[in-house]
Amino acid sequence: MKSIFALIIFSFFLFSCGLNEDNRKKDTPTSGKVNLFFDEGLTLHINNQIFTFKSTYNNADITLRSSNERECIEALYNDSSKVIAISRPLTEKEMQQFKSKNIIPQTSTVAGDAIAFVVSKDFADSTISIPELIELLKGNDSAFIKGQHINIVFDNPNSGSTRQLKDSLIPTQGFGKNCKALNNTPELMKVISSNSLAIGVCDYAWLSDKDDNTTKEFLKSVKILAVSKKNNETAYMPDQSNIATKDYPLCRTICIIRRSAEFSLGKGIETFIAGEKGQLMFLKQGLPPNRQEERLIEVDMTPLK
Repeated sequence: MKSIFALIIFSFFLFSCGLNEDNRKKDTPTSGKVNLFFDEGLTLHINNQIFTFKSTYNNADITLRSSNERECIEALYNDSSKVIAISRPLTEKEMQQFKSKNIIPQTSTVAGDAIAFVVSKDFADSTISIPELIELLKGNDSAFIKGQHINIVFDNPNSGSTRQLKDSLIPTQGFGKNCKALNNTPELMKVISSNSLAIGVCDYAWLSDKDDNTTKEFLKSVKILAVSKKNNETAYMPDQSNIATKDYPLCRTICIIRRSAEFSLGKGIETFIAGEKGQLMFLKQGLPPNRQEERLIEVDMTPLK
């Protein structure tokens, strides 16, 4: 009798495992398998978003691929990834390249973001202007602090931050000899913290969540520069409110871009991050979400007796 009961339990276990395995294979908004490539600057936020998604939907098998903006778009184009996260929508030229393969990517803007400039605690200043940045990017390394040669250090040569500064500030010129790029943001922070004559360029998403342990460690050894649009104007820090109001000069947007079908895991990820839970996570982690839920407050105006 005991052996029969044990056999029934074992058979049920195998059957359940088989069902779970079948569910994991089905490509639906809450199950299946997908590679998600993302710009390394978004690491903290994407990791948290996907951790929460997978905790809610156990049949979703999502492999995260930390990369750079260029490689993310190439992965989407080459079908190495069905969904990517970068800090901008695709350009018209990129869209035409996808359309030439009969692919029309879908994009959801999910949060605001910005380029941040970090320096060591011993750096001589706490603000910088766009005109001063332009001169440094061109190679005029002593234009910012007279008599001091300042280096610009990027998080990655193909990151969204590097590309945006080039396209928006010096579109017709190359970077000066005082500009160099590393491999990732943690490496950048280590270099900047020990160099009082260097300015690091990274994604603010690494620094927005002041409760995150990684962010806390970074901010022990570096500080963030406030940026002004012109010389002798008010400089703004890249924080949640200044990004939302666009007072900070170098804002950007986090986009989820997919090439998968509407009823797919890629669509499920996009919907989750753009939805109520995903948006609330951005808000709590220091970035302005693309949309905020309305809060209805009822005030009782009855006079107190």
